[in-house]
Amino acid sequence: MKQNKSSIKLNAKFISVVLIIIIIAIVFLIFTRMNWNKDKIQPDIATFLIDIDTNSVTPLIKELYGFNSNMMSGDYGYLDDDFITLTSTLHPQSLRFPGGTVGNFYHWKDSGFYENEMGTTLSTQLNKRNKGNFNKLRKKRNGRISFDDYMALCKRLNITPIIVVNLWTGSPSESAEWVRYALEKGYNIRHWELGNEYYLTHYKNKYPTADSYIKEARKHATAMKAVDPTIKLSICVTPVAFHEEGFLIKTGQRKWDKQLSEKHAETSTDWFDAFSVHVYAYKAMKDVPIKEMGRYLYGWIHYGIPKAMDYYEELFPNKDMWITEWNIANPANRVANTQLHALYAGDFFLKLLSFPKITQANFHVITGPGKGFPVFSPITPASTRTFWKYGGEPESDFGITIRRTVYSTFQLIGETVKQSDTLFSITLNDLPQFRGGLDYKASYIPYINTQAIGNNQYVYLLICNRFDQDLRSNITIDGRRIKKPILYRFISDNKLNATNGGNAELEGSGMIEVKIQEWNGKVDEFRIPKNSFGVLRILNIKN
Repeated sequence: MKQNKSSIKLNAKFISVVLIIIIIAIVFLIFTRMNWNKDKIQPDIATFLIDIDTNSVTPLIKELYGFNSNMMSGDYGYLDDDFITLTSTLHPQSLRFPGGTVGNFYHWKDSGFYENEMGTTLSTQLNKRNKGNFNKLRKKRNGRISFDDYMALCKRLNITPIIVVNLWTGSPSESAEWVRYALEKGYNIRHWELGNEYYLTHYKNKYPTADSYIKEARKHATAMKAVDPTIKLSICVTPVAFHEEGFLIKTGQRKWDKQLSEKHAETSTDWFDAFSVHVYAYKAMKDVPIKEMGRYLYGWIHYGIPKAMDYYEELFPNKDMWITEWNIANPANRVANTQLHALYAGDFFLKLLSFPKITQANFHVITGPGKGFPVFSPITPASTRTFWKYGGEPESDFGITIRRTVYSTFQLIGETVKQSDTLFSITLNDLPQFRGGLDYKASYIPYINTQAIGNNQYVYLLICNRFDQDLRSNITIDGRRIKKPILYRFISDNKLNATNGGNAELEGSGMIEVKIQEWNGKVDEFRIPKNSFGVLRILNIKN
């Protein structure tokens, strides 16, 4: 009997041990399974809804994806093999010629510039730059920038041309002859700008007021439209509304805009079709962390741009708006040629798609020396005096050229725009938000900026994740879940200050840190990487 009681006690202990082991095993398996499936669970990842409506569409304005060219440094020619290769990969839909400021001095018949005109502005700095570039172009390319070469490139790559005519040292007859020459050559140029930024103090020795500019611009417009009445002409309007901190004090610029918009008989606005504005994010602060700069830039895009657009809509309600230059400001600023710069470019382009009034846009600039503004740059020797601007890259990813960080962003946009003809409406729900920076520190900004474009076969969802956290999205088309596999091509980097070859804070480096990556799979497994811009390809549900 005692032996039986002892056996029972032993069995009870054994069972207890077994149960404990089983419980531990179950807990272990649950924990392990959670780790195996952490990408599928991750309850801390914010989730939101995107619904794409293929029944609510508008035509895609492809000319919103373009570049400003400025070849006066002579580093590239329009028909150079490397320039064509690098440009064709970007698939630009428009290209501005001969550039911004240089257009004020260009003489199309001579394919170049006159030396005695290079120092005729009130800006010592601009005069010096013009003379320096004039000498560079003369040494490298006999001083020539060929209009016919530019048009040959446009025809080869199916690019819409936009031309800046010279109202500084040119004449109405010269502008009219340019239009006539284009017609005779069959170039089909519809977009012409009446000069570049004449509201600046540089040009007050000829254009002290908007009225003086209007008188000259109307002479050119009348002569040009007498040759071809179907062309569209754009005037120079100031960017004052895009810089809120300077809006109240820049009364001269606001007066310039107001005079251009007035409709009394002497200055009727019937003679022009559009107005050009150059949009730059001007705040460039050295001592502000780059993450804080990002929160400012996204806030400016999200809040500042719509507010500015109200100003221009009120002044010019019946005119198209051309943003023929846009970028960050100051190529020496710490954002230049960083991952944040690449994200900014994508985010800004998505904002452009929000405004039907904007019918033309050109990033400044497609190429040229330096690490700040260009999409791609020549490799140049290091300079200890201005390392932020020139050279120091010991290696290159393309011959004598280095692709800057924005190159990958524009490659993704270009590939997508080329294949698209439609802008789809989208609905976003449950979007998480973060606090802005600097001027927008009291405002909240959505993690995501997104637009949907495409065609009958595919919908392309362009997504900018502005925040440093992965996101999960439920994506539907016309209210129905997506079942087919998706492809996501994107750029992403944990470091917002990642560069392609250095910048103002990172001296020359041959490293290419910002590159296109790919992910494909089921939509339920899709995550939007932090600090990313990308394009999600989805089979159109109507197929």
